[in-house]
This record gives sequence, C-alpha cells and structure tokens, in this order.
Amino acid sequence: MEERNFSNNYIFTLVKFLLFLILLCFAVELTRSFYADVQSKDGFKINVFYLSILAPFLFYTFCSDLNQFYGKVQRFFFRSSFFSMLVPSLLVFFSVCFFVLPKVFHFSYSKDIFLFIGGFTFMSHLIFVAREIKGSTFTTFINYLFFFSILYMMHIVLFSLYLEVDFNVHLGKIIFSGMQNGARLIQQLFVQVFR
Repeated sequence: MEERNFSNNYIFTLVKFLLFLILLCFAVELTRSFYADVQSKDGFKINVFYLSILAPFLFYTFCSDLNQFYGKVQRFFFRSSFFSMLVPSLLVFFSVCFFVLPKVFHFSYSKDIFLFIGGFTFMSHLIFVAREIKGSTFTTFINYLFFFSILYMMHIVLFSLYLEVDFNVHLGKIIFSGMQNGARLIQQLFVQVFR
C-alpha cells in the first residue's frame, strides 16, 4: 500500500514538472512581451529599471536580509499567507500613493523614482515569495518551480498595472501577446521533441 502511494506521489510530481515546463514557456513569453512594451514607452529609462531589479539582490547580499521585515509588512496588510504571497502590498500602496497624492496635493514626482520604487518592491516581493515557498526535497522543489512560475506571471501582471499609473503600459496587449507567443513556443517545442 505504501509503495503504491510512493509511486503515485512521484507520478503527481512528474505531472507538476511537465506543467511547470508549459508554464515556463508562458512566463518567458510574458516577460518578453512586458519588456518590449515598457521599453517602447516614452520616458521609461531602462537603466533605472535594471538598477531597481538589481538593487534588492545587492541589498540582500551585502547589507541586510529584508525577508523578516517584508514578511511583517505583508502580515500587517494581509492576515492570510495566501494573499501575502499573491499580492505585493507595498506595490499596491505605492501605486495608490503615486496615483492619488499628486492629484490631491497638486505636485509632480520623478518618473525615475516611481520606476525605481516599483521595481525594487516588485523584486523584493519575488525574493520574499521564493524564500517562503522553497523546499528541501525533490518533490518540494518541483512544487516550488510550479507555484513560483504561476506567482511570477501574476506579479508581472501586477507590476504592469503599477506601471500603468505613469507609463501607460498596455496590459491587455502584454497578456495577449505573451499568451499567444507562449502557446506558439509550446507548439514549436512539441514539434522539436516529437519529430
């Protein structure tokens, strides 16, 4: 009985791994579509974007581990661990601030600061999620890959919504193009594998 349960667990893990590979195709193409769209926006400085993505890794590596602090912030906004993984609360908070405060108090802000804060928060949240869901066995590693790919795609959509505040990012175009190209990539891979 236990041997059968053991083999079912590995079959389920194999299915999750195959689903991860499919999701990876969509994640890659969604990222490409996002990057192509934001790169074409007027006033979008790609160097600031790269710095905002790289800065959390450098901060985590050389200065301090933000995971405990970020976890407390997430638990302050969301009591559920599911929502704390799903929604980057600081990104939502900053997007509301950048959208509402300039209209209420009639002031302007730097697009570079807006982009840097958003990118830094986006990457900090992805690091937080990656550390929270990682596992130590083969099965938990496959679960990690599967769930992180889903969460990554959802966070790309949320980050696009954040950038919509200042850069007029076309979210529908990003999603449609990413999913269409992802399906095309999966089709090309299947043709190559089963030739």
